[in-house]
Amino acid sequence: MHGLLALSAAVLATGAFVLDLHRQKVPNIWILIGWAWGLSYHYGVRGWSGVLGFFAGAAVPVLGLFPLFLFRMLGPGDIKILSVLGGLLGCGDVVHLIIISFLLGGVLSLGLLVSCGMLASRIRHFADYLKTYLKDRKPRPYYRTGEQAENIHFTLPILLGVFLYVGGIY
Repeated sequence: MHGLLALSAAVLATGAFVLDLHRQKVPNIWILIGWAWGLSYHYGVRGWSGVLGFFAGAAVPVLGLFPLFLFRMLGPGDIKILSVLGGLLGCGDVVHLIIISFLLGGVLSLGLLVSCGMLASRIRHFADYLKTYLKDRKPRPYYRTGEQAENIHFTLPILLGVFLYVGGIY
């Protein structure tokens, strides 16, 4: 991986995580800066084929994760920062990043739920969510907004996944 590309991914993911912690969302201006930088980088390195590669990589998280957004299981800022990173890293690498991020998010969530003694209540919440959806056929928000003990900022597993990528782990 090109050094500037790795640094860019790390800076954009770190900024998204810090902004998410501070503001409870990733501001659109940060996303626009990331997209503009990625598009400029790829155009400068590979010309118009780089632009096509950028858009293909940016589209993968949006298209692939849209169902999770519809069911309010993943926030729009998480999908948008993954789109920024997909534009930078490309289709194949962003798929790996998404998988690693979900695995890391699962481990972090399980650890948090076990340590807080909330695992059983979250399993019940998930079962109730599924029953309600199967009965009504209408998506409703899965996650509870605000500073809930069981909520993690998904930008953290994304950031950790980027660090693993930059470090050459995958």
